[in-house]
Amino acid sequence: MFEIKQTDRGFEIAMSAELTNIDLADGCMAEFLERAGAPLDRFAVRILLREAVLNAVTHGSGQNPELTVRFRAFLDEEGMVMEVEDEGPGFIWQNRDMVFEVCGDGGRGLPIMQMYSSQMSYNDVGNRLVIRRRYERGCVCASPTGRGD
Repeated sequence: MFEIKQTDRGFEIAMSAELTNIDLADGCMAEFLERAGAPLDRFAVRILLREAVLNAVTHGSGQNPELTVRFRAFLDEEGMVMEVEDEGPGFIWQNRDMVFEVCGDGGRGLPIMQMYSSQMSYNDVGNRLVIRRRYERGCVCASPTGRGD
């Protein structure tokens, strides 16, 4: 399952917790960024999406296609906001070490997101993440779309 809904300032996705859907979500983000023309580091936004959704699919949902991962992205006056929520039990994010582990099977996602985001916050349970990436410095945008309309 992969459903996308366009909103006034962005889009929302409801998808089954399958790895193939990460590429579909990334494609939607690439198209949105191209249309919006917002002064954002596109690589940073897309790596944030990929890492956040990958964590929700693999760790939060255990790649169970019966579970749904929800993703929402929109532009506001400060930049891009992304929200990712899964139906899993969550995790104790307060105790996570944000050290970048070069070797091993995991442990790089959270430090990567910390590095590329302007701000990250989890709900108490740890199954919902809100990420903010601010507009590039020196840019004054007249509207959330960055197009001055």
